[in-house]
This record gives sequence, C-alpha cells and structure tokens, in this order.
Amino acid sequence: MTAHKQTYYCKDCSHKFTPSLIKKSKFTPELVSLTLDLYFSGTSLRKISRIVTDHTGIHLGATTVYDWIQKFVPLISSTVSRFTPQTSETWHVDEVFVPMKDGQNVKGKETKVAFLWNVMDRKTRFLLCSKLSQYRDVKGANSAFMEAKWNSHGITPENVITDAWRAYPESVQKSFPNAKHVRGVGIRSRRSNNRIERCNGTVRERTKVQRGWKSMESQIAEGQRLHYNFVKPHMALEKQTPAQRSGIAIQNSWSELLKLALTNQDRTTEENNQ
Repeated sequence: MTAHKQTYYCKDCSHKFTPSLIKKSKFTPELVSLTLDLYFSGTSLRKISRIVTDHTGIHLGATTVYDWIQKFVPLISSTVSRFTPQTSETWHVDEVFVPMKDGQNVKGKETKVAFLWNVMDRKTRFLLCSKLSQYRDVKGANSAFMEAKWNSHGITPENVITDAWRAYPESVQKSFPNAKHVRGVGIRSRRSNNRIERCNGTVRERTKVQRGWKSMESQIAEGQRLHYNFVKPHMALEKQTPAQRSGIAIQNSWSELLKLALTNQDRTTEENNQ
C-alpha cells in the first residue's frame, strides 16, 4: 500500500500532477479505507496512528483519522442508500445507551449518555438504521423508524418486534399503522429479540473502552452500521454480509465502498457542471 500519492510529471507543459479520487489530499484512498477498516474493526484512533506510522513511515494523527470518519462515512452512506435491500416481513427494534460528551445524565449511569436506536431485518440481519437521539422517547423512536423506512425505500414490515419500553406502542402505531406490534419479547418468550440484542452487545463492547463520542453529529454510529452491513461476514448468513444476503451485490470491503462513493461523487460533479 502506498501512503502518499504518486506524483507524475508532464514533459510537454512541465506540470506536476497527482491523479486521485480524493481531491486536494496528499493521502491515497487505500490509506483512508485502511484506517476506516481498522477503526470499525475495533482499533482505537491512537493505535491506528501508531500502526500507520510504523508500517508506512508517514505520521498520521489520531484527529486526522477521526476527521476522515466524519467526512467519508456520510459520503459512503449516501451512495449505498441508493440500493434497496430485499427485506423480510419482520423487523427487530431495540435501543442501547452510548457514552456521549454532550449527552444527558441518566440515573444509574456514571457518564452522560445518548440513545442509539437500531432497526434490523429478521431474515437478512440487515441494519436498516442506527439512529442517535438525545432522549429515550417517542420522538427518538419515530426518527429511527423514519430513517429505517428511508433506507428500505418505503418497504414496511408486517411485524415489528420490540421490548416492553413504553415509547414503542405509540411510535410503532404511527410509523407502521398496518403492522403487528409484538411487544415485551424476551429470552423465554416464543419470539425473541436475540438477533438485535447480539448486535447491541457488539456496540456495548466497543463503547465500553471509549471515553465517549464527541457529539450527536458523530458519524461513528453510521460507520458501525456500514461495517456491519457491508464489510463483516456473518457465520449465521453462511459467511455473507447482510447486504449480500439482502441482494445488494457489493464486495465486502471499505476499499470498495470508498471507491464507489468517490466515483459517484465525481460523476455527480461532472453532471452538475454540464
């Protein structure tokens, strides 16, 4: 992997140029995608900085990696949102606490927190949304359901499985008026929320060692969703990603996701300039 871009020299006009999908940057897409992969695989920002420096000789600050997360995750998310996942008739919903520096104080929690709402398709395990909200209320649940419907391109479930949290009946009725709400599920009940609880367990393991997300504008939650859906193969899905199982034919790597997003960005820019 080349950390710096290759510089070319034109003999006719004596002009130096560095062709790359990332404009006005001395770093390559390969390096950016590597840092995204390392971070969302569980490596800390400071460890990524050390790994890159040790293996490439290029000093890369931890803040640079975080800036790339904030910049490129929304770009990739916007690109892959064009694809429609083929979901099943049942969706699982659950929320989890995440440490947030500008979050709220909650009884029983030592640090300030925000709430991450996850909506997952049962059959494909495709995460339709990972939406942050400041409060654990109907408004927060509604915003998550709205984003889930957006990412499913209007496809709605016949069954919505949740725990017994009091915000769910009103929000499910408002967002999915024709769906059956299966509420209060647990390990011993006939229908469980184990699929999404396992996903939330991964989130808890990751956030436990973090000092807290910086703000509600953090792109970490969306980056984790992209990693879960498009990069990480699942044993329960016969080593396919949820995206592949739902009919989205994208190679499971951050490199391919970034390349696709940057190419789409260039194409959109050219169309707007015409």
